[in-house]
Amino acid sequence: MRIKPILIGSSILSMLSADILAAQLEEIIVTATRREVNLQDTGISITALSGDTLEQFNITETDLLSIITPGLMFQNGGGSPLVGLVSIRGVAQNDFAGHIESPNALYLDEVYQSSISTNSVKMFDMNRVEVLRGPQGTLFGRNATGGLVHLITNKPTEETEGYLKLTAGSYDSYGFQGAISGSISDHLKARLAIYHNKADGFIENEVGPDQIEDDTKAARLHLNFTPNDRLDILLSADFYDMDIDNVGAAYSQAAAVDPVTGLGFNVGSGSNLITGYVDADGDKYSGAYDQPGYLDRQFNNVSAKIAYDFDGYKLVSISNFNHVEVEYLEDNDLSPIPFIEFGQTGDSDTVSQELRIEEVEGETRWTAGVYYLNIDGDYSQDLNVLPPPDFDASVLELGQEAIWSVETTSYSVFGQIEQDLSDQLMLTAGIRWTYDDKDYAYLAVPRFALGGVSIPGVAPLGVPPGSLVEASLANGGVSDNYDEDGISARLQLDYSVNQDWLLYASFNKGYKAFNYNSGFAGHAPFAGVRFDGEDIYAYEIGSKLDFWSGKGRWNISAYYYDYKDYQAFDQRGINFTLFNTDATISGLDTELQLKPADNTTLFFSAAFLDTEVENVLIGTDPLNPISVDREAPQSPSFTFSGAVVQDFQLSVGVISLQFSGYYNSGYYSQLTNAPNTDIPSYTIFNGRISFTDSSGRYQVAIFAKNLFDKEYYTYAFDIASNGFTEQSLGVPRWAGIEGSFNF
Repeated sequence: MRIKPILIGSSILSMLSADILAAQLEEIIVTATRREVNLQDTGISITALSGDTLEQFNITETDLLSIITPGLMFQNGGGSPLVGLVSIRGVAQNDFAGHIESPNALYLDEVYQSSISTNSVKMFDMNRVEVLRGPQGTLFGRNATGGLVHLITNKPTEETEGYLKLTAGSYDSYGFQGAISGSISDHLKARLAIYHNKADGFIENEVGPDQIEDDTKAARLHLNFTPNDRLDILLSADFYDMDIDNVGAAYSQAAAVDPVTGLGFNVGSGSNLITGYVDADGDKYSGAYDQPGYLDRQFNNVSAKIAYDFDGYKLVSISNFNHVEVEYLEDNDLSPIPFIEFGQTGDSDTVSQELRIEEVEGETRWTAGVYYLNIDGDYSQDLNVLPPPDFDASVLELGQEAIWSVETTSYSVFGQIEQDLSDQLMLTAGIRWTYDDKDYAYLAVPRFALGGVSIPGVAPLGVPPGSLVEASLANGGVSDNYDEDGISARLQLDYSVNQDWLLYASFNKGYKAFNYNSGFAGHAPFAGVRFDGEDIYAYEIGSKLDFWSGKGRWNISAYYYDYKDYQAFDQRGINFTLFNTDATISGLDTELQLKPADNTTLFFSAAFLDTEVENVLIGTDPLNPISVDREAPQSPSFTFSGAVVQDFQLSVGVISLQFSGYYNSGYYSQLTNAPNTDIPSYTIFNGRISFTDSSGRYQVAIFAKNLFDKEYYTYAFDIASNGFTEQSLGVPRWAGIEGSFNF
């Protein structure tokens, strides 16, 4: 922490003292209100990152957005990209079951991505990314109580253009991506982009292949048909395939269960109290994993956006079909002993249709529409255990598989209006009514084999009284059908002090629909198998200011959230339970950008956060639970990022230097705030040096992520009941070189 302020402070002093006429900061155009507007004229807390900025900061996948976006936490639970767990301003949902929808929605070119497994993706051929903080329900197709991340790709161009980029780096990584775009005829344009990346694992496996590899292939095709000046048809197809062996590694720390609270805590320097295994070398990025595991994930999007421009009005239709298929297996005990394996699958089809009409010009601007969504998915989780002392399936084997399905059908009607009350004052009001109907079916399939002979009628993982698994075993499965409706709303006042300064105050009511408990153990109470929808009441004030003759930009927002029926996820050992409770969240986000000289840009951002989730039940006595208030998961009290980009103009081109740092104060990765899920604070630095020739056609760059090779954790699972804590590791130093050619 001492290095960062010294470096940043000295950079500011030296650059501000330069007697150079500085250029202004560039205008940023966003579509957060479903129309193109200046970021500084939009009364929403937004971080907008252009494709060039993503490249400059090596933001190549969605989880890396956290290091440059205040209030955003984006993690791969378990280390591998099985699911992307997203938290915005402390609003999080860290259940990794495949049917769960995140409270922070991911959109790809205006299309909602329903599966949490697709949150963690590689980004390529990007135009920009917009991260919207706060409830987003009145305009975007699927309600989001925390916010949303919108990935906006490059679209077809009139003139023929394209690029090719090659990358190589640490852990024998290599990759390429490229695109070609242009006109096919007078009325048809196309853009094709491809991507491939492969890397060996960064966690050494002493008894097999190294862990957490990458092998990702993707492609995207846009066809833009414009038969006349009024009609615009964009057809898009996305293909994404991740076929990875060797993914299941993390750091194993010996842990025990507190006899009063029932929560895990780390013990000594061992690896597992039950098996007695000890990883003696002390290297967190080295272990021994008898089951290398795998992750096979495919998803495909096909969409059509049709826009017709009437005189003063526009009719827009967005249709989408999405298919996601996932298979995953990991060495859950993180040792060379064949003790525990965990597997998960998901197979879902999503169909969505949005139809809206909008008026985007004049003193009164409005949008109204309808939205349809159907998600039909089949899922499973499996835990297989070969218990001590033999760890041998021919002696004793036990486990349980859960197989479930959820079909969601959702309808909504929405509208939003912006009214200029004067030259300086604008009122925004919006509302959405949402109706969800879900069909749910759950089946628990226990396994118990003694001496290699299967013995039916035994559920070795336990059958707690009143639990979901008890009901499933007694009735040959559990099924339910339920429907619910909810309201999202927005009321906001924007005041333009002058052309460079916007003040705003807003109230948002967010809503997220009900859902169901699942999980391989089925220990959630049957009476709570269905948990209710959640409502969030969000109050926010903000300021957006351009100053110093356009060389400075400072945006700041403060907020308070009152959460009703917060969908809380409690994970302890093999017990996964979602339930409703209340919560409060408050905080402040700020971003500062300075351009003291033509060739110098400084970036700073910070987020302060305070969360409280009420009535979390802990304790080992089910008849006398202990009710406590807890911090929300993935909710650091403070994060900070700072960066400098310095260009050096040469006669043959430009050398650009980027150096950035990110500090996280630490957080709990689980709602219970179990001591062994406390993630310590960490600071990481990144850098990049590039040369671009004077024509702008060629570029070569070297880069380093986690420049000083910081060891740090990103997530932890409380599995103390099995003798250990599973701790996911941040990626170590990753250096590389890349070259690109633009045409």
